[in-house]
Amino acid sequence: MTSSSVNKVRISAPASSANLGPGFDTLALALNIRLTATAEWTSDTVKLHDFDSPLDWWHQAVQPNTEYTGTLKQFADMHPSEPNLLATSFVKSILRGGPEYHLPAKLTCTIHSDVPVAQGLGSSASATVAGAAIAELWRRGKADKNDVFEDAVEIEGHPDNAAAATYGGLQAVLHMGGENRAAPLKFNDALKVAVVVPQETLKESTGATRSWLPEQLKRTEAVSNQRALLTLLYGLKTGDKEAIAAGFDDRLHVPHRKAMIAGFDDIVESAIEAGAFGVTISGAGGAMIALGTENMAQVAHAMKEAYERHQMEATALTPEVDRVGLEVEVLS
Repeated sequence: MTSSSVNKVRISAPASSANLGPGFDTLALALNIRLTATAEWTSDTVKLHDFDSPLDWWHQAVQPNTEYTGTLKQFADMHPSEPNLLATSFVKSILRGGPEYHLPAKLTCTIHSDVPVAQGLGSSASATVAGAAIAELWRRGKADKNDVFEDAVEIEGHPDNAAAATYGGLQAVLHMGGENRAAPLKFNDALKVAVVVPQETLKESTGATRSWLPEQLKRTEAVSNQRALLTLLYGLKTGDKEAIAAGFDDRLHVPHRKAMIAGFDDIVESAIEAGAFGVTISGAGGAMIALGTENMAQVAHAMKEAYERHQMEATALTPEVDRVGLEVEVLS
C-alpha cells in the first residue's frame, strides 16, 4: 500500500525522434512537444485481485474520471474501450513495485498532448513515462528519473524513446550488465530542428514495419552503418554540416521504410535545397526530421510542400530540442 502523502501531481514529458539514421534502436532526440497530465487519487485503495483484470479496474476507477485534449482526444474517442497508455503504464509500474498490488480506488486524470500520435515522434513513450512517474509518486511520494526510466523500458519496450522522454536532450541507450542505460550525448547548441508530420498516420504499426527489415546485413553495409553512426555523432557534437549529411546515410532501416512515405526522395531533396544539413525518418515514420542551423522554418515549409506534391497533407513544425525531459510538480 502506498505510504505517500502526495495525492495530486502534474507530469510533463516530451516527444522524441528515435533511430536518427544509423542510430536504429539506440539514439533519440527529445523535442519540446509535450504531453502534460494532471492526476489526483483518493486515499482509499483497492487490491487488483478484487477485479477480474486490470482492465476492469480501469473501467471503474479511471475511465469515468479521465478527460483528454489535444492529439489524444480523437484517438480516445475512436478507441473508447481501450485504456490509455498512461493508465496502463501506471498499473504495470505498480505491479513491478510490490506483492500487494494496491491501486487507488479512484484516479482522476486530465491529459493533454501536443505529440502527434502514431507518427514516429514517441507519443507512446511520453505517455508511458508520465504514467510510470505518477505510479512512483503514488507509491513513494517522489519520482526518481532512473526508476521511471527503468519502469518505462520494461513497459514500453523502446529504450531510446524512453531515455529521451525521461532525461531530455540527445540520448544513447547502452546495454551493460544485462541492463539498458541511458547516456547523454552532446548535441551542438547551434543545431536546430524541422519536423513535418503527415495528416494521415501510416497504415502499418512500428512492429509491422520492423518485419520489413533485413535479419542480416552484408559486411560492407554493416561497416558502412558503423561508420555512418560515428560520423553522425561527430556531426551532432560539432554541428559539422558535412558530417551530419554523411551520417544520415543509413543502410539498415531507412531504405526499407522509405517506401511507406510517398515522395520520400522529393522531401529529402527539398529540405536540403532549403538549407537542411541532413534529413531522415523520425522513428518509424511517417514524420520526417531535418537538422540544420538556419532557416528551419523555410526547411519545414519546403518539406511540407513536398509532402503535398504527393497528395499528403502535412503540418510543419520547428520545435526546440528539449533538454529537460520529465518534469514533475507536486500539487498537494
